Amino acid sequence: MVEAFAEMNIAVIGSKGMLGTDIVSIQGYTTLGLDKDSIDITDQDTFSVLDEFKPSVVINCAAYTNVDAAEKERLLCSSINSKGVENLVQYCKKKDIIFVQLSTDYIFDGEMHEYFEGYDEINPINYYGKTKAEAEKIIIDNLSKYYIVRTAWLFGKQGNNFVKTILKLCNEKEEVRVVNDQYGCPTYTKDLAEGILKLLQQPYGIYHITNEGSCTWYDFALEIKRVFKCDCSIVPCTSGDFPREAKRPKYSVLKNTKLTPMRNWKDALEAYRDEIQ
Repeated sequence: MVEAFAEMNIAVIGSKGMLGTDIVSIQGYTTLGLDKDSIDITDQDTFSVLDEFKPSVVINCAAYTNVDAAEKERLLCSSINSKGVENLVQYCKKKDIIFVQLSTDYIFDGEMHEYFEGYDEINPINYYGKTKAEAEKIIIDNLSKYYIVRTAWLFGKQGNNFVKTILKLCNEKEEVRVVNDQYGCPTYTKDLAEGILKLLQQPYGIYHITNEGSCTWYDFALEIKRVFKCDCSIVPCTSGDFPREAKRPKYSVLKNTKLTPMRNWKDALEAYRDEIQ
C-alpha cells in the first residue's frame, strides 16, 4: 500500500488509449502520460524517459487488444502483452517502483456460469487471454509491490468501443443483431480510472474493478438504444451466428469483493452519454 499517496509520481503507459487518457486527466496527481511514441515497452532502451521522471508508480495501460487478430498475430500480441510486461516488471523491480497492470476477464474460461473472484482459477480460451494470464504470472513471480486490475467491456470517450459500434450500426441499419449468450460487466473508463488511483491506498494484490451489475451484449445494446434514443431494432442472436477467430468466454462476470462498489453500469452509460454529447 502506498503511504505518501499525494506525493507520488505516476507514470501512465498507454496514455492516449481509452483508459490511459482518463487516468492522466484526473486532477490532483503528478502524472506523466507516455504513449507509444514516448516509450516502447518491448524495447528497454526506451525506458530512459522513466529514469528522467523517477516514478514511484507505473501504470501499464498499453496492450495488444484485438482479440480476433491475436489468433494470427501471436508474436506481436505476445511481445506486447507478455514480453513488454516482463520488461516493465524487471525495471520496476530494479528501481523498487510500484507496478499496476491492467488485466482482463478473458483470463477465465467462462464455464462456471457464476461470477469470478480474484482467487478463482484462471483458464484462458483464446490467445489474447493467454498472454494476459502470462503477464499476471510474471508479475506475481517477480514483484511484491503490485496491483493487478482485472476489468471488462470498457467504454469511454477515447478510441473505439462497443457503444460507439452500436451507435454507428444504428445509424446505418434498421436492424442490428447482437449476441445474447455472453455475459460480462460493462465498465466506464472514467470510473475505472478513478478506481485505479484510489486502489493505490489499498494493500497490494489482485483486484476486480468494473461497474456494478452484469448483462449480455444484447442487454447492453438495448440499454444503449434507450439511453441514446436510437431508432433501430436490436435483435438477439447466438455466438454461433457470428463465428469469430477467437473463442469468447460465455460468462466472465467479475466480482468485486475488496473495494467499495462503483455505480451501476447503466448509470455510468448515462454519464458517458452526457460526456460525449
